[in-house]
Amino acid sequence: SGEVGLSAIPYRDDIVRLLLFKEPKFEESASHQSVTEKPDALPEATHQSSVTRAFVMSFFSKLPAVGDLSNTVLVELVQYVIKRVLDLACLQPAKGKAFISGSDEYARITRSWQALCLLSRFVTEDIAQQVADKAFSALSNNLHGEIRYFMEVFLIQSTRIHPDVFGTRLIEDIQKPSLTLQQVSSLLIIGGNLTIGRYSCDFFRSSKDVRMKGFLVGALPWLSSTQGFSRAIAQLLCHSLIPQVVDVSVELDRDEGNQLKDESVLRSVYTFLEENSDMSRLRKKQEDFFQTYDVDSVTTLGGLLSIPVGDGEEANPEHKIDAIKECLAETYDEAHVEDAPVWKQMEDLLINADCNQALGEEENEGIEDEAQLVNFQRKILPIDALDLALRSISEQHLHNAAGKQKQKLVVCATLVDKVPNLAGLARTCEIFSASTLVMPNVQIRKQDDFKSISASADGWIDLEEVKEGDLLGWLHQKKSEGYSIVGLEQTASSKCLTRMKFSEKTVLLLGKEKEGIPIEFLSAVDQCIEI
Repeated sequence: SGEVGLSAIPYRDDIVRLLLFKEPKFEESASHQSVTEKPDALPEATHQSSVTRAFVMSFFSKLPAVGDLSNTVLVELVQYVIKRVLDLACLQPAKGKAFISGSDEYARITRSWQALCLLSRFVTEDIAQQVADKAFSALSNNLHGEIRYFMEVFLIQSTRIHPDVFGTRLIEDIQKPSLTLQQVSSLLIIGGNLTIGRYSCDFFRSSKDVRMKGFLVGALPWLSSTQGFSRAIAQLLCHSLIPQVVDVSVELDRDEGNQLKDESVLRSVYTFLEENSDMSRLRKKQEDFFQTYDVDSVTTLGGLLSIPVGDGEEANPEHKIDAIKECLAETYDEAHVEDAPVWKQMEDLLINADCNQALGEEENEGIEDEAQLVNFQRKILPIDALDLALRSISEQHLHNAAGKQKQKLVVCATLVDKVPNLAGLARTCEIFSASTLVMPNVQIRKQDDFKSISASADGWIDLEEVKEGDLLGWLHQKKSEGYSIVGLEQTASSKCLTRMKFSEKTVLLLGKEKEGIPIEFLSAVDQCIEI
């Protein structure tokens, strides 16, 4: 085993590049491209954009354990790669803004942290402090949840291997008052997994629970965080952590001056978290919050490559922050359903009725919903208020945010694949009162970079999903509905935009960034325009 890896040392810089390499995206319309078949040696779930790096990751996954590996290979190859990849993984986004998902920078950072998860078993005591300092400091960077997931997995695993180094740094960091909300949320998730969660570590239970109390001291102030998701995580954590350091069954104890003693203060906090209805509702929905990270799997080749890939062709694991945000929204709605204004309750009922109709439910169920609406009207709404609510909901779909009536203009961006461009188009469509924006995937609207650029414009326009493979049929369908198909493309017969007189019902078809509109779709276009 001592000779394994020696021949790879001269190529270690190339290995770093290959670990992060991403195959070019395959364009279905480009006939000169071909798809390389995935070799049988790689895990079945390997994505076509990760074939090259999968071979390099496979090489590292097959190296023997640290004790059986040549010290030369360990230091000069593996740990050299760890340090280089860690430097790349810790690069800060420009001007503090998160990397745009799907960008080269986003892919490089994501793949760097994935590689570190796989290489975590080679972090020895010699470099543990250096790695811990850099990795924990990187938690302050503004990064997407998908990237933070792999950072958290790496730090949980590293703390399990080197608790004295990583565990101590975790306690030091959680007690700092100047943490960003993303940073403290990640620290709480890491600490929760290691103190009361799936990977509970003896390190925090030794020294008469001093370390456990140290982590609790850092977590308690975040019970009053201004941000909902960090506050919710702190509530879940402290509810389970306080009973680990004090006996919560003992009655509150006061000193001679009738002041609560320290342990009684903790018992009082626990009692509130235990008995408050909102806290209890949240806890029931997220009782397994600190049990769901499968660190042992994600630090293996098969586990890493089996994670579903998102629209940017990068791993798209569910981050716990996303889960807690959805849970908070549900909890709030359940707790305040009776407090909602009349128009909101009316809108929810109408939406539910529309959904039932769309799902093709049984006739008697539809009658029940209708009866529910009538009862709602009798109990709460005078008939004028009901008419006003109906009219308000209906008119909202006919106007943009500025109150301008929407045009019968459908902007088709199915061939546009970059999230920032789609977000910009959503904003433009809303400003110019277009009725609908067609996208290749409407789930993109949930991404942070889409939200930041679109500025909630997607709430004022209709979004429709049409895949490229369905686009031709969709265009013909629109033509049958009386729409004129106008393509934004430079051709011999293209008209200048300023001279074009658009039909009342128009579909504006946008092309790909470089290739424009593929010829098979041009056949469905009635007129081309150019800027």
